[in-house]
Amino acid sequence: MSIYHFLTLALLLTSISFSLDSTSLTPSNIFQEKYNPISTYALLFDQFPYVVNDETLCSSIEIRSSLIELGWQDENITLFLGEENITEEIFLEQLDYLEENVDENDLVFVYITAHGHTYCRDVLNFNDWFQKEFNDIGTSNKVIFMETCFTGEFIKNFYGNLFAMGSVGEDSYAITCTPENDTWVLSEPPFVGGISSHFWAKTMKDINADLSRDGVVSIDEMYEYSLPLIRESYNETFESYPNIADLIRFTAGFTENYPFPTVVDNIYYELSLNATDYILNNEKYQWEDDIIAPTIHNYDIIYFTEENESITVPFFVSDRSSLYYYCYVNSKLDKYGNVMGPYAELELLCKVNVEPHEDYNVSLTVVDDWGNENIDTTLVVFNGEEEASLSMWGLGFVLIVVYCLSGRTRRRYRTS
Repeated sequence: MSIYHFLTLALLLTSISFSLDSTSLTPSNIFQEKYNPISTYALLFDQFPYVVNDETLCSSIEIRSSLIELGWQDENITLFLGEENITEEIFLEQLDYLEENVDENDLVFVYITAHGHTYCRDVLNFNDWFQKEFNDIGTSNKVIFMETCFTGEFIKNFYGNLFAMGSVGEDSYAITCTPENDTWVLSEPPFVGGISSHFWAKTMKDINADLSRDGVVSIDEMYEYSLPLIRESYNETFESYPNIADLIRFTAGFTENYPFPTVVDNIYYELSLNATDYILNNEKYQWEDDIIAPTIHNYDIIYFTEENESITVPFFVSDRSSLYYYCYVNSKLDKYGNVMGPYAELELLCKVNVEPHEDYNVSLTVVDDWGNENIDTTLVVFNGEEEASLSMWGLGFVLIVVYCLSGRTRRRYRTS
């Protein structure tokens, strides 16, 4: 790159938005009914394009280049550069088009970089409408990356079947690089645009990020591989610009291992932005609704004696999606909460204060994202003499359950 670069804090301030109408079939609609093409759609929105020597440089252009290397057709990638091209009207027009044209076979990718509070929040009113419009797109294979300041404020509100990732948490600034001076402080070769976006673009096509060695870089693998590189560049920035480090420390409260991206991952399989693999192996990217209720492992009975003032009742719960739990002691709600998926696991310990000669009914109700429900109960019974043998059996049961659960692979990334 022949231009000079200067790393600046773009305080992406507060921060950085076919149906048949007859019973007969003609040859043409037989074909249309049987053949449903697989399509990929990418919308890239960038508030910060720079023109240098008649060349436009920005994060969206770097990401477009990576997508093309991954098999995306250039005509299926639409760029919106500059603030005048990322208005609410334009967003809604594009999202409406996707809602009308996308079906379950297709892959949708949206990228946004802009000021967070001063544009996404204060101008676009992003959280009032964007997440719902995005969720209405008719495929589970929809992905959004955002690089703004305070991105977590927007990402945390995404829901439904999707993958959403923001560059930083809801109380954190993002850093971008601009071609405006003769100083370059990063060990990474010069680039223009957001630090996180640069490494996302670089990693999504880097086969070294294929940690599972299946020939394709998944989004989860891209996240895991790129994060240390992103943090290294942030750390180098802090060392060279103490004033930036002070600002980050003041808002986020820390600079070590900065940033902590915000991720909502509600897809249970390994989705990739590799369009070639997505089209050729589309069957592995098909969403199947979960009809199985969450699994609960627990004791049937726990005995206690006069020596016990309280008993801890364990429940071990797992499901392939997010789950919501409600624990009752003698029909009175004792505790509740949720665990985000996919592949949510929970070890819930319910403490029961006990009295001699009294029995207690401890029940757990668990519901997953699809509305599948499971209920199980542990009886806490006063019967002192049998405590020892049952406790020994219970300990073995706990060890077996813990061993089984610990062998599962976690693919969740939840930070704030």
